[in-house]
Amino acid sequence: MYFCIRDDDTSYFTAPDELEAAYGEITKCGPVSLAVVPFHRAGDSKGVPEKYRGRWTVHPLHENMDLVQYLRTAVAAGRFEIMLHGYYHDERETRFEFNGGAGLVQRVTDGRKYLQDLLSTKIRVFVAPRNAIGREGLRAISQSGLNLGGTAGIRAGWPLASRDTWRTWSRLRKWRRGGGLGVPWILDLGDHREIAGNPVTPASSFEQNAACFRDALTNNGVFCAATHYWELEASSASLQEPPVGEHLRRLIEMARLDAKIVWRTVGECLEKGPIAG
Repeated sequence: MYFCIRDDDTSYFTAPDELEAAYGEITKCGPVSLAVVPFHRAGDSKGVPEKYRGRWTVHPLHENMDLVQYLRTAVAAGRFEIMLHGYYHDERETRFEFNGGAGLVQRVTDGRKYLQDLLSTKIRVFVAPRNAIGREGLRAISQSGLNLGGTAGIRAGWPLASRDTWRTWSRLRKWRRGGGLGVPWILDLGDHREIAGNPVTPASSFEQNAACFRDALTNNGVFCAATHYWELEASSASLQEPPVGEHLRRLIEMARLDAKIVWRTVGECLEKGPIAG
């Protein structure tokens, strides 16, 4: 089984100490894939500090050079993978930047080049802000040769004329009818691939994630834990659930205890992981 960690919302607003506190020890075990916003607009998302929230000003990553230098060093050391997390992330007119609208291809192209040049790395994965993507967004990432961290689905815009779409849909339908949990494989839609994120947030259930993990292990599949560095110190919404950081650590221990589990970046899982079919 392949195992990976996806973290969203690294941006101009992120301090290196925050990432190091969240993942300094974890990256000694395996890499963490960071979804990075190139030009974060100070809107209403929780990753924006309160003193900036609602100003709608644009903050390029390169204006936080302490973070840039930290990321360059950590990426070169193999601790982090960089993924593209939208362009502005927050939009005044709509809640979902990549759900639709014009200019998305240009945003993907420009945002990817900006981060690659700035951080001296190669980007192969796109993560949609707020996990929302539509037909135009999928077209933009497929034209750029990127894969998706997350899953879209037929309603969001999987290519209806593609045999890969219906093969994947049929496999997932059969899996769920049989009582399967989560999405324990890479989804190959022909023009791009997708990997489901299993959310590790205050609203998440550890038992649900553990069950998805076991299903993925039984099926020699893939498990991606998806979280936010700024949420790892948070308590769970339920008293019966562990705090967010402890939730993630328990999943990591499950991954480390089985020799059959291979820890990789999100990009490596998408390119090499088992495919639903």
